[in-house]
Amino acid sequence: MIAALLTGALAGVAIGFVLQRGQLCFHSAIRDSLDRRFLLARGWALGVAIGAVGLAVLLLVPGTDDLNRGLAFRPVANIGGGLLIGIGMVVARSCVSGLFYKLGSGMLGALVGLGGWAVGELAARDLTIPGPTLLSGGEEATLPGILGLPRLLVAAAVLLVVAFVLLRRPHRDDRPAGAWGWQRIGLGLGAALTLAWALATLGGSSYGPSSVGAVASLADGSPRWWLVAFLLGIVAGGTLGSTTGDPRSGGRFHVRGEQRVRYFQLAAGGVLLGAGGWIAGGCNLGHGLSGVAQLNVSSYVVVAAMVVGVAVAAAVSRRLELTPAPGTASPSS
Repeated sequence: MIAALLTGALAGVAIGFVLQRGQLCFHSAIRDSLDRRFLLARGWALGVAIGAVGLAVLLLVPGTDDLNRGLAFRPVANIGGGLLIGIGMVVARSCVSGLFYKLGSGMLGALVGLGGWAVGELAARDLTIPGPTLLSGGEEATLPGILGLPRLLVAAAVLLVVAFVLLRRPHRDDRPAGAWGWQRIGLGLGAALTLAWALATLGGSSYGPSSVGAVASLADGSPRWWLVAFLLGIVAGGTLGSTTGDPRSGGRFHVRGEQRVRYFQLAAGGVLLGAGGWIAGGCNLGHGLSGVAQLNVSSYVVVAAMVVGVAVAAAVSRRLELTPAPGTASPSS
């Protein structure tokens, strides 16, 4: 238990520090990309590509046989859960990992969002999602398994393609003064992700960065201590990053509350994030970082569903903002 707590906390601090210093929230990354601002998406793509290589090397090391090799592909649950996560991101204006590291930087409203997230996971754990299991998990559920190629070879090819695309296409640098660029975000994220999986091995956990299952394990009386410590470590990493960063970066530590309506949004969005993560079998961390680095078919599908969920919910939100309330004059009157 002590090893699980220590290694989980260290992994969380590393991930939380990088997320906070890079201001990498999956909601922001997707929303920015829809508006053709790709700084955060570029950092994420480079980070998971580096993490894929790091994880492939790690799985070759003796003593890592108990690590998860690939998540099952259940299209109905994966797509449905991913859509819920995307909608929840728009409602809460954050992802799950964003709520944790923002809490560490002083956002008290994140506690409300995380409370909703816990309720959502507990509410969804008794649901039975219909639909087939097309890939049962393990190596056979990953791109290398489908292609019949070594994991390291496929991961290296993915990294080369990602690096070629990112370096070839011009990018407008619209980051705040003192903020991390996409290269630093990517390198930091890739290193932290690989380290977290290595620490998971040492701590007796079969899976790396994720959030799904932490609350349910506590409620069931059989805590997954590595995962619980990891999530608390993200909070600590957010505090560390926000107290040591450049004051101009916009991510400095300051204790703050929210407008009243934001608490309702955080609570409702948190419920959707928790339920969606459970249904999808992973959250923005479990699928969007660890799962993509595993080269899981299911994780690519879930991430795509998240993007669709964000796009649809954002479009509906903009539509509602432009629609006058009943009994009020329209802007053109």
